[in-house]
Amino acid sequence: MTTTVDAQAPATAPAPQLDKAQLKTQLDARQKRADLMLAELKASDARIEGTIDRVIETLKMVGDSKDSRTKVARIKEDTVKRLAKNLEFYQRKRADLMEQMRRPTLNLTMEQKQKAIAKVDSRMEKRVQQILALNQSMPTHQDYDKYKTVDNGWYGTTFAVNDDYKQNQRLMTYTDSQRGKILEGLQKSVGRLEQYNRTLQGWLAKATGDEHRKTLQGEIARNEELLKERRTQIADLAKPTIDFTRPISGKEAQDMDGALRKTVDSLQREFTTLFRNYSTYLQELSAVNTVKAAVDAAK
Repeated sequence: MTTTVDAQAPATAPAPQLDKAQLKTQLDARQKRADLMLAELKASDARIEGTIDRVIETLKMVGDSKDSRTKVARIKEDTVKRLAKNLEFYQRKRADLMEQMRRPTLNLTMEQKQKAIAKVDSRMEKRVQQILALNQSMPTHQDYDKYKTVDNGWYGTTFAVNDDYKQNQRLMTYTDSQRGKILEGLQKSVGRLEQYNRTLQGWLAKATGDEHRKTLQGEIARNEELLKERRTQIADLAKPTIDFTRPISGKEAQDMDGALRKTVDSLQREFTTLFRNYSTYLQELSAVNTVKAAVDAAK
């Protein structure tokens, strides 16, 4: 009879414990990597924001002519849509960061989380202001006569529809539509902020730690300020604006549209890279904090 003896794999040796000097070396390396990543993120963010600022400033100063018809208005409408999409992206990122407050998966300090949220908040509010700025540059109603005299003959006066009137009517279709969408967006924002405040109040009632309570109180105060701002923006949306734009030709509008499309395509790629790298940076920052704690605990 043959006896089979189960072969046992040798026990895995425990990983050697790093001493304090080794941990400090590891910490220095990780900190340098995190600092480099942050510098690259800041440079990328500044480059993106600079490009967007130039686009907005350019569009604010131009308007349609009878030659361009509604080309510029459509470019502005499309730009507002893209800004709104970008705003939604930041809103999702903010929600992720707020979740880190409640159910952390990364080893980030409260200060680091609050700083990250504040940065996202500033970008979100900037997008809202850019949308409103473009809206302010949309065509305004002009009091043109609907008909104009084209001939005074022996048989009587002949009238035709005024081209200026028709052009203004075409443009106002875009203006009214755009303002309606922006108003709807602001009203939805008010609703979300009010709902979020109710949720925060519920969390605050159950919060135990002083730091957590302080964070929630700060978030509630921020929401209250944003609610005031949104209501002011809604009221301002109904106020008449002054048209200070320069009418451009159809050719100039066409060239501008082509250039903007290339710029937008480039920006989309840069944004994707920016947020991917930012997620990597937060993971690295978490690792830095973990090693710092190990250094402090080492003998």
